[in-house]
Amino acid sequence: MTDIWPFLLVLHIALTAVVCTHIILTKAETPAIGWIGFVLVSPLFGAFIYWIFGINRVSRRARRYRGHRRNDVPPNLATHDMPFKGLPTPQQRQLFQFARSVHDMPFLGGNRVVPLVNADGAYPNMLAAIAEAKRSIALSVYIFDCDEVGLKFIEALTAAHRRGVKVRVLLDEIGSGKRTKPADKLLSAAGISTARFIPQNLKFLPLINLRNHRKIMVVDGRLGYIGGMNICLSYAAQKNEEIRDLHFRVSGPVIAQLNAMFEEDWKFATDETVELPLIECPPEKMDDPVYARTIPDGPDSSAQRTQWVMLGALAVAQKSVHVLTPYFLPNEILTNALGVCAMRGVSVQVVVPSRTDIVLVDWAMEAKFKYLLEHGVQIYRSPPPFDHTKLMIVDGVWTLVGSSNWDQRSLRLNFEANLECYDGDLGRDLETHFDSIKKVARAVTVADMMALPLARRLRNNFARLFAPYL
Repeated sequence: MTDIWPFLLVLHIALTAVVCTHIILTKAETPAIGWIGFVLVSPLFGAFIYWIFGINRVSRRARRYRGHRRNDVPPNLATHDMPFKGLPTPQQRQLFQFARSVHDMPFLGGNRVVPLVNADGAYPNMLAAIAEAKRSIALSVYIFDCDEVGLKFIEALTAAHRRGVKVRVLLDEIGSGKRTKPADKLLSAAGISTARFIPQNLKFLPLINLRNHRKIMVVDGRLGYIGGMNICLSYAAQKNEEIRDLHFRVSGPVIAQLNAMFEEDWKFATDETVELPLIECPPEKMDDPVYARTIPDGPDSSAQRTQWVMLGALAVAQKSVHVLTPYFLPNEILTNALGVCAMRGVSVQVVVPSRTDIVLVDWAMEAKFKYLLEHGVQIYRSPPPFDHTKLMIVDGVWTLVGSSNWDQRSLRLNFEANLECYDGDLGRDLETHFDSIKKVARAVTVADMMALPLARRLRNNFARLFAPYL
């Protein structure tokens, strides 16, 4: 038995050399040091954990399925046009210029973006759109439960399919899971095209951290939905137990970008090329006020577009930055950017739930508060029910909505879908919603954080170490 130890030592040294070489070549400074230390002090086990959690294999597979390499290099600033008529301030021009530098998806005018508040605002609207569909329904969602709410959507989608509408439903494997009665199984039995994003079996074990967190639906190429809302009873529960959230109904030229996002994901999941219909907006309706564009983001792109867009908005904010997010675990870069913005005199307000659905996240979030509060960021904790809304508003004009949380999983690992909008009226409407949540929330103070028992602070900061994967 003792003869095996020299072999294990040689194996450990060889694996450590290979793994550390990969870490040095592919990881940024801070995570690289952490991974190297973990691999060195955890013989064999450290290398195995790095193989499971540390390597982003989806990049090669995604690019192979998509058929091209994404352009991660910001485009030339000199080529940017300015579609907005009479941008009122240099600050807004800078924000637009920066956003185009991060991601060259064009801003399109003539859109209408309508907030749908909570399940009673979103679900009936979406079901009505499905009932009126004539040609095509494309639905991509993270969680689709086969419960009271899910069955309504299954019935509506099945009815649309029976009247000749082409229905495609894409679910995430981790989000929708292997339930006793999976929704996509019922849809498939009715003849509807369904797919799972990165099916979880043994050969895909290294991809357990990669999820399609997007929530989009496009009907007939004329009406789209985007936001943070899944399809499950948790959003429509009674007795003050429901999940609060915002979803958005979108119409106008930006529908083409939602189509493209779904088409690319469908190709990735099924290897089938589809072209969704698109109804061109009549000229008389092109005066709708919202300039908008989608921001598709995911681990197949090294650009981390959503984080860069957030950083740019914080850099040019002049009056206010309002953030509503269920999970608030910004990395060091975003944390410092929030602090710098507040120290410039901008009113930076962040509202998070008093309790999320993941206790480890609650602890890790609380560990972040003291540093931010000391640098002028105002933090509020909203009472139950759990608020799942993802919303960022800058100066009441620029808004970012969609599926991304303020955590490293959303900004680094997940496939996400967000919508960036310029419009004062939409901004004011969303500011009103933000204020209604903040009004009932409790402000967190530095004194609160200083008064926490040592055991709780240790617990919180230990949980914070796992932030990249929460």
